[in-house]
Amino acid sequence: MAGTRKTAVAVVLAALALTATACNDSNDKKAAPAAPTTAAATSATPSAAAPTGGAKPEKVSPAVYLEQVTQKTSAAKSAKVDETITIGDIAMKGTGAISWADGLQGDLTMDMSGSPMGKMIAVLTGSESAPYRFAKDGMYLHIGGDAVEALGGKHWVHYGTADLAKASGGTSANQFKDADPVEAVRLLIATGKVAEVGQETVGGKATTHYSGVLNADEIAGASSSKGLSQEKLDQLKQKLAAGGITSEQVDVWVDADQLVVKRTESGATKAGAFKASVLYSDYGTAVDTAAPTASDVVEAAALAKLGKDSSS
Repeated sequence: MAGTRKTAVAVVLAALALTATACNDSNDKKAAPAAPTTAAATSATPSAAAPTGGAKPEKVSPAVYLEQVTQKTSAAKSAKVDETITIGDIAMKGTGAISWADGLQGDLTMDMSGSPMGKMIAVLTGSESAPYRFAKDGMYLHIGGDAVEALGGKHWVHYGTADLAKASGGTSANQFKDADPVEAVRLLIATGKVAEVGQETVGGKATTHYSGVLNADEIAGASSSKGLSQEKLDQLKQKLAAGGITSEQVDVWVDADQLVVKRTESGATKAGAFKASVLYSDYGTAVDTAAPTASDVVEAAALAKLGKDSSS
């Protein structure tokens, strides 16, 4: 009986690695579909002088202005996030606080009640949600219920960068470091066709809406001269190809302080239409970036062995 429970826990926890791709961003990432891409690179567009009092300078192109936004948002280093991801009929919601000062770190809880994996997660965590901790050495999933006993009383499963790359189908293991709001702006600039849509109120704040479409064919034929480093360009090509994404619309909303208030990414994947929407608030908020105590952690790589041993 105990062996059966251990086998089930191993299988479920291994599958849960895929739900983490929904957090990126990001962009945007689960048991079935490939992640909506959130990786991009620093644009080569020259920055104009920063405006005073948060006001947008006269006669500055959207791309140049958004370069200033990357600087301001990057300097803020952290924020609270509230995101919604849909792929086909599956919907997930995430809340938490993240820091991008040194890669993606912090806590994010994904509500999976809108996904078939919700019931599976409830057995392990006591609710249809998955609490994640991001640290420099990868991602941790907090567990409860029968999983704690099955894993010798430990409460965290650690997925290193190699585990995450394998779970996401071989795409970049660094995708979790590209989930900060700055990357959304850089991705938008990388479209090469960013446009100012107009003024809109988002989350009670006056914002300016910018939009662009990332075309996979154009990216496939692009070189680093497009404004992407070769490394980032290669990662972006790989992610688009892995998800079967031919084009992706990227939108950001920026407030008067040149901080990203909202970002969305939408398009079509092999698993159906996707849309990822993230609201950012409380920039500069304190974020817990400490990894769980080692004695309370089990490695994801050990799960496969646990399942094999239990079945035998």
